[in-house]
Amino acid sequence: MPVLSAKCDMEAAGGGWTVIQARHDGSVDFNRTWQEYREGFGTLYALTSTGQHQLRIELEDWHHQKREATYNNFKVASEAQRFRLTAREYSGDAGNALSYSKRYNHDGRSFSTSDRDNDRYAGGNCGQYYGAGWWFDACLAANLNGHYYGGRYSGVTNGIYWGTWYILTDGRTGERYSFKQVEMKTRPKLFPGLS
Repeated sequence: MPVLSAKCDMEAAGGGWTVIQARHDGSVDFNRTWQEYREGFGTLYALTSTGQHQLRIELEDWHHQKREATYNNFKVASEAQRFRLTAREYSGDAGNALSYSKRYNHDGRSFSTSDRDNDRYAGGNCGQYYGAGWWFDACLAANLNGHYYGGRYSGVTNGIYWGTWYILTDGRTGERYSFKQVEMKTRPKLFPGLS
């Protein structure tokens, strides 16, 4: 495997995290093709294919409230398995949006993009509808690759979304808010120095 540079977090929950996704502004568009995601997921598959790994998701809303979700069993499968997500053994205070319900369960789902429909929604392609690549079911309870909105927006819930924290909708106007920041990071489950 070639040597790659990566952003690390040595502070959160004992450190040792490799950041695999970071959204702090709208500078990166996550509505990408299968080929573009494949280039990054090959590295993520290699990273999580040996040993057990954790996934930590950190969310921040526009009121500077922060919450996190940790999955003590995390893996991204190979391209032959359509980069299927394993995210189990939840803890945290953001809620378990990756295993929300029988219909909206991202754990065990294949990755979909606008040009590669691997979701379980019979009525269309969730990646196309929501404008992002993600582990859609039929279609979502979470989408951390959604469109980055710097303020209110109307219409489809296609912003950065984590359905178990709260729905970022203004009850009076129906306008929605996307999360301000999100990071996804992984580390070995038995990271040295953890008790």
